[in-house]
Order: sequence, then structure tokens, then C-alpha cells
Amino acid sequence: MINKIKVSVQIFILSFLVQSCSFDDDTISYEEKLVVFASIDAGFPVFDTVFVSRTADVSESVDAADLYIEDASVKLINMSDGSELKFYPLGNGRYYPVDLSMQNLDSISRHWLGYIINSGTTYRLVVAHEEDSVIAQTNVPEKIEITSASMSDFICPDETTEPVSIIDVNNLENLTFNQMLSLYDNPVEYIDANNINVDSVEFKIGDCFTKSFASAPMFGVDYNQNDYNTIQIISNALEAGEVGLEPFNDENQNGIFDDGEFFSDRNRNGLRDSCYVNLIYSDEKGLFDNDSLDYNRVANIWKNPLKRGPADGTWRENSPYRNNPWLWNVDTAPSPIMWLYFDYYGYYMMTYKSTSDSYFNYFRGDPVGQNIYLLPNSNFEDGLGVFYSSSSASFVVKVTEPID
Repeated sequence: MINKIKVSVQIFILSFLVQSCSFDDDTISYEEKLVVFASIDAGFPVFDTVFVSRTADVSESVDAADLYIEDASVKLINMSDGSELKFYPLGNGRYYPVDLSMQNLDSISRHWLGYIINSGTTYRLVVAHEEDSVIAQTNVPEKIEITSASMSDFICPDETTEPVSIIDVNNLENLTFNQMLSLYDNPVEYIDANNINVDSVEFKIGDCFTKSFASAPMFGVDYNQNDYNTIQIISNALEAGEVGLEPFNDENQNGIFDDGEFFSDRNRNGLRDSCYVNLIYSDEKGLFDNDSLDYNRVANIWKNPLKRGPADGTWRENSPYRNNPWLWNVDTAPSPIMWLYFDYYGYYMMTYKSTSDSYFNYFRGDPVGQNIYLLPNSNFEDGLGVFYSSSSASFVVKVTEPID
């Protein structure tokens, strides 16, 4: 009797699951839509390209490149004053506010560079192609306010304590757009020539400093957390591309590399040649309690593995480097800035970027997750994709090797 009851219950559960998981295919019909991705940043001209493509039916056999739309009409409208910015096709479904085929590039560039995105303003993006058109709006966030955070001493695994530095995080707040371009072009020269106050922090290696995401902060940054849903931190090494000879151990203390002295053969070719000299790189053992660990191995666990240059017959072949810049999403303040944010010595541009609600709503819809049946929350009427805006604040800090 009990077995019959068990069988009956199992049959009931099975039939319930089958009914609840069944789909009415007749109610689902495919409708081709435009797909648009675009973003704008307060205080700057439009630098990001607008990407336009179309959807494809699951039964359609088509290459991704064939979905790009090259002849769309794309324009950005400032809803406060009605001013417009037109975009031109670059190929591969991308559009930019400069028509590279026209001869009068100076006037177009002046119009483009003069169209600065304003905080607190609503912008509308209109994309039209043949009979279809899609519209999305974004309200540009107000300027994010950042301050240096005063944080308690960090307690290391061995019970020793490390102080957390307080640095200047407002050293670029008065720079214009053109001045920021000059800073990017030659950071060392610009900082020296303009007497910009840049604080330095040491990049120390060991169990307390570079073991995990819970390692000692180098400094902290506070911001008006309650005003935003999502904050991005972009760490950009301004001297990542500096090239120099591979470091060596100057055993003779004469400042010259002599035969027999150890050097860091980063591209593993047996020769002391060039490398990206500012890369934070160490395969030295004994820096951690676990003597089998070295910094490179730990960093490869918590970051993406070291990349190596292509086979081109130069020093770049097999030469290590890491991606730059890096983008992080944070949601609590103050934010502790630790070793994970840095891959190179030298000047770093740290940017705190607040994003609009459309960005938050889109990524809350799981666009890069595992559920392929869940569409992200697009803000385009009758279309897919996202148009979002951001406002940012930046500062420069210098990352140095530890002082012995």
C-alpha cells in the first residue's frame, strides 16, 4: 500500500513538472529589432562610438558581421537646448561624430569638440534605419564627489599593523579637457611642468599586502555613495608602455651589468634585452610564508594571467605585460584601494565614474550571465541595447617600489 502511494505521488509530481515547464510556442513570434549600444561622459565630447546592428532569428544562418548596419541615421539631442550632434558611419556597425570622408574636418572637429556633455542634463539618442527607428534617453548623473578616506590601521596575518595612507585625490579637479589631454600625452613632463601635487604609495609584496582581495589597503577613497546605484573605478597606468633593459642584480655595486650577474629574463630568451620596465613583476621566492609562492603566481590567481607578446622576432616576443586600464564595479564607500588595482609602477590615473540608471537597469538584467532566456532591461523603445551616461572625477597617484 505504501509503495502504491509513493508511486502515485511520484506520478503526480512528474505530471505537475511537465505541465509547469511546458511552453506554448504559438504565442512566441520573432520580430526583428534594432540593437544599439552607446554611452556619453559628462564634461567631455562624445568619445565612444555608437554601435548599431539588428537581431537575428534563432533559425537564421548568418554571420555576426552581416548583422551590422552601415547606413543608419544616428543623432544625439540635448533636451535642454535642442542642440544636435550627428554621427557618421565608420564601418562594422560603428558611428562617430566626425565624418572622415569630408575635406572640411576642422569645422566638423570644432563642432564635435565643442559639444560637451553636461551633468544633470537629459540627452536623447535617435537611431533610424529604413522603416525602423529607436529612441532612448539618459539623464547624465551629477558630478561625483570624492575625498580621501581616513582608515584604521590594517592588522596583518602576523598581528602586526600597517597604516593606510591619506593621499590627495583632488589634484586634477581644476584641469580643463585640453589640459587632461596634455596630461595623458606626456604625464611625467606635464606633472612636473605644472607642479601638480601627486602623492606616492609603496607597492609592497608579501602576505599582508598581496595575498588576496582582503589585503592591506594602500589608501582609501570616499564618495557620495547614496546618490548612485553603480560606481566604476578605472585604474589606468600612464607609464605602462615605458621600455627599458631588463632589471639586474648589481652584485658588484658599480651600476653596470657585468657578465655573471643575475638579471630578470622576462621574455625567457637567455638575453638581457628590453622589457616593459614598469611592470610589477617578481618571481622571487621567500616573500610569503608559503615559500613555494612568488608574486607572479599569486597575481595570476587573483588577476588574469600575465599576457605575453606575439612572435615577431623582437624583444616583445614572449615579453610579459598585463591589461591596462582595468575597470572595477564597487557599491560601498569608502573604497579601500589595494594591490589588485595596480599592475605597473609609475603614475596612475584613478577615475571614479558614476553611471546612470539605464546602465544599472541593463546590467541588472543579466546581459553577461548564464540565463540565455533572460533579456537585459533595454531603455530603447522598440529596440534592444542600452544608452547610458556617466559622470566622473579623477586624480593621479604614483605607485613606487618599496623602500628598503
